[in-house]
Amino acid sequence: METMNERVAVVTGAASGIGKALSVAFAAEGAKVVLADVEDDALATTRAEIEALGAAVLAVKTDVTDENSVAELCAATLETFGGVNILCNNAGVGGGGLVKNQQLVDWKWVIDVSLWGVIHGLHHFLPHLIEAEESHVMSTASVAGLMAVPGLAPYNAAKFGVVAIMETLHHEMNRDSEANVGVSVLCPGVVKTNIATAQRNRPDHLRRRRDESIDQIAKAPDEARARNAAIAAALENGMDPGQVASQVLNAMYERRFWVLSHPELLVEVNHRNQQLADLENPTLISSFTD
Repeated sequence: METMNERVAVVTGAASGIGKALSVAFAAEGAKVVLADVEDDALATTRAEIEALGAAVLAVKTDVTDENSVAELCAATLETFGGVNILCNNAGVGGGGLVKNQQLVDWKWVIDVSLWGVIHGLHHFLPHLIEAEESHVMSTASVAGLMAVPGLAPYNAAKFGVVAIMETLHHEMNRDSEANVGVSVLCPGVVKTNIATAQRNRPDHLRRRRDESIDQIAKAPDEARARNAAIAAALENGMDPGQVASQVLNAMYERRFWVLSHPELLVEVNHRNQQLADLENPTLISSFTD
């Protein structure tokens, strides 16, 4: 992107965390910002904060798992601002537990939000991004989209899928002489967000049956409780979302595909890739997973 001034930026998962930081960063660059999130109160708060910056803003309650909801978001964006230049498919949720302990609803919830949310966004917005004189699309994956972290199978699957989709789109846009669409994928490490409490937005029909531990921490063994506590502590001490937003905007200005918030994690990723090249069974560097 040469400039974001007066450009229209759509951000899903915009009411908190990385999505909120992205929205504020776009507003600071002079963009018109469309906020999409499933949480009413947090969405209203973020809208007020961006309005206070003097930016043009539209807030649309959006469930990215629902194609019709994303279609309505796209229609509202076009009706209000007449087009779109930037799309950030950022909405996502976390989910933990061993594969052998996962229920189908666990898989469905995480993949519906974190993978189908990206697919729905691309389906409805990409034609308009291609029509724009200049545009950029970014989707939030994770370092867990570059390596498989034990205990996070649904999350890993969704994030690997996001990386694959965006890498495919990158190649396709580079080969499309009629399109001027930059493509990026964000693979953050530990960032200070509230993803650990994403269960608050889990719909009733996709909740675990109570007799099989809806309160996972209370019924978890000591090892699992310690892991949950470590995750919560890591998030609390994680990178500020504003730093991640700055990295994303820089990547858009530079038309750069990969955005890794924590480059030091490339040690683990490169370890995996080398084992693949050598056809060795995968192992993990213990310092990352302990």
